[in-house]
Amino acid sequence: MDRWTINGKMYDPRDGLPVQEGQRVRLRMRNKSAMFHPMHLHGHAFQVRTQAGRGPRKDTVTVLPGRSLEVDFDADNPGQWLTHCHNVYHGEAGMMTIVSYVE
Repeated sequence: MDRWTINGKMYDPRDGLPVQEGQRVRLRMRNKSAMFHPMHLHGHAFQVRTQAGRGPRKDTVTVLPGRSLEVDFDADNPGQWLTHCHNVYHGEAGMMTIVSYVE
């Protein structure tokens, strides 16, 4: 079985991405593979950053093979929110993490 990771780690619900309510959060996604990765963040809409500045608002964005992109979101919905690759077999093979609100 292939292994897919976020931040070099396979999914572990105890080890997520800590955020604080009210924070403006930037996620940098780098795709080092030759596959497309439609990345989805539950519970929030994010704004895609482009060379011109701010791009469209979405909850899923495709990270192209060999490319990187950044998205910004407002931490305004406290809880534990899954972010993952929408290619189901990538998520099942570890390409998920939790955006976790902390105090």
